[in-house]
Amino acid sequence: MVNEFHKPILEGKGATDYERYLRTDELLSLQTATDRLSHPDELTFQIVHQSSELLMKGASWEMERARVALVEGNYPNSARLMRRASAMLEYPVSLLHILETITPYDYQIIRSGLGHGSGLNSPGFLSLLHIAPRIGEAFEAQLAAQGLTMDHIYRRHEEFFGLHDVAERMLDFDERMQLFRFHHLKLAQRIIGGGEIGTMGTPVEVLQQRMQHVAYRELWDLRNQITATANATDRNTTD
Repeated sequence: MVNEFHKPILEGKGATDYERYLRTDELLSLQTATDRLSHPDELTFQIVHQSSELLMKGASWEMERARVALVEGNYPNSARLMRRASAMLEYPVSLLHILETITPYDYQIIRSGLGHGSGLNSPGFLSLLHIAPRIGEAFEAQLAAQGLTMDHIYRRHEEFFGLHDVAERMLDFDERMQLFRFHHLKLAQRIIGGGEIGTMGTPVEVLQQRMQHVAYRELWDLRNQITATANATDRNTTD
């Protein structure tokens, strides 16, 4: 007698409810068929990029939920969701290292089939770039509504722990974005070189320039201000 729990009850394709719910038949058919690959490493290339897009889609979704919670003044939930988003972004960074195992010569074979496709066009990364300033605006609105500055919530972090925690999680997110940019640059330099043109006609050095962008510069600069003030105090004490 077949165990009833082994029979799928959800609609869709697949021998099990797991396959039907996750639509694994469709998901696993999105890669180029193995007999049509330009190079055996092309499958890895596609899987890494598709996995990264899914993870960045998830991170963007959680950051938007965090933004809504922040607007509503629900700081603990906002921080929790940002923490989840940042955890998701750990993996696209790690996945870049898998691509480092593709040799420059083999990549040129794969590259011939990419057209003008470029990581600069990543929908997932672009969605994260879009949500980042909106989070910043929501955060600044919360500070303004309470008559606070960033220095207040850091100097008196126990008193304003909720907003302080949100600020720290914003930095986590910004740091992950910067790390992704850095490792993407090093991957490009490692595979196609630092002085060449990418698939979209963009020089690799442009990636270096884009690394200078940060989402929450005031939060980073605040560290400089705190340290500068402490250094000045130390000098006045010893003089």
